[in-house]
Amino acid sequence: MAEKPKVNEKAFWSIIFAVFFGNFLAVMNTSTVNVAIPSLMEQFSAELPRAQWTVTGFMLAAGAAAPSAGWFGTRFGYKKVYIGALCGFFVFSLACIFSWTVEVLIVSRMLQGVCSGILMPTTMTLIYQSIDKSRQAYGLSLWSLSAVLAPAIGPVLAGFLIDLFDWRALFYLNLPIAIAAIVAAVKFLPITVKGSKTPFDFPGLLFSFGGSILLLTAFAEAGSWGWLDWKTLFTISAGILLLCLFIRRELKVEFPLLNFTVLSHRRFTYSLFLNAVLSIGLYAGAFLVPIFLQTSLQLGAFETGMIMMPGAFMMAIITPVTGKLYDKIGPVRLIVSGISIMIIGTYMMGNLSIETTALYIIIWTSIRYIGIALCNMPITNAGMSSIPLDITGYASALNNWTRQCIASLSIALFSALLAFRSSSYIQTGDNASAASALAAGDVFLYSLIPLILALPISFMLRDKNDRG
Repeated sequence: MAEKPKVNEKAFWSIIFAVFFGNFLAVMNTSTVNVAIPSLMEQFSAELPRAQWTVTGFMLAAGAAAPSAGWFGTRFGYKKVYIGALCGFFVFSLACIFSWTVEVLIVSRMLQGVCSGILMPTTMTLIYQSIDKSRQAYGLSLWSLSAVLAPAIGPVLAGFLIDLFDWRALFYLNLPIAIAAIVAAVKFLPITVKGSKTPFDFPGLLFSFGGSILLLTAFAEAGSWGWLDWKTLFTISAGILLLCLFIRRELKVEFPLLNFTVLSHRRFTYSLFLNAVLSIGLYAGAFLVPIFLQTSLQLGAFETGMIMMPGAFMMAIITPVTGKLYDKIGPVRLIVSGISIMIIGTYMMGNLSIETTALYIIIWTSIRYIGIALCNMPITNAGMSSIPLDITGYASALNNWTRQCIASLSIALFSALLAFRSSSYIQTGDNASAASALAAGDVFLYSLIPLILALPISFMLRDKNDRG
């Protein structure tokens, strides 16, 4: 297979600039709405499990849509698909603005999520198809920067806008960013080659979406149904069955929605597992910290955003440095260091109580985010760089599908565990604020388990060509 042409310095930065906006928009719309959950609960008189569907529904839809990104990109060209997803994001942001019930907002958010699920793998594929291999690690670190700046800027802007106006301002914020992304994509992205006309796997999409939504529903409702209730067990079993049918179909059908044959590349398989673990660790903090700050410490949305900002800015500072270090020492040392730092930071966040100070939160969330920044790009690039160029679209789609599904299921599970542990503490005599704080600490400790399991897997990414 012929190598793609090398791009000059100006073209390199133009491509990064164009994909930066789209990825920033997709990630920001997860982090901003986390801050808005208490406001949505008050506005719509909704309980936490219902309100958190505005986040988990978005992520579920993103995960369900991610497998189709490879097909759309191959069929129509990745540039056109990217621009189309941005236009859809603009339209559904307007739908969120005009939502009059929490149910309408959830549906609008899920439609946003569909566009997000196509945006993220498409931007990653554009980097791997447009930039020569020697600069892919650095390009991916800059692309990742958009994903870490969004949590840095998003919650602060969200808190400020919610306090100044209301939650709808979050979606007004999307409109100029989407327009800027569309203009940049039209002007700077190279035309990508279309593939052959292959049929779309609608049954596969239905299996994937149905299985994901059943699992998400089970985790979200387990707190009220009971973990051993027949409804919970049946819904989990049905969800797992549909996902197994999805995987079985994709392995046998001639034109799969997700090409699971990419798992034959050992490094990619290990990186996929580590990316799933990283998603659990990332969203444990993104979901639990805003709820703790607003329900236990009684802080406002803007104050919450300001407390979360230093950690996310630490990610923004460390991420480009990681891209440079990757070329010198390879992925394994960075990943092991990053996961180890995450374990320490997460353990310390397990000590939350009503007496916990804002400074304590800033210090240990910052340390957690340093760990995430050290291993995020190396995990992804170690896997993606082992994939042949002609199937990078399918690999990035599988990568994003896994991350989005694990993230949405994690948030639903965290929400159920938070409610369960809070109820347990209230029964022992703690007030609601204290119970919520202690419960959040417990859930952080639960999230340690996959991080500890991930450490030995990290060494499997070692390659004979790695430096250092």
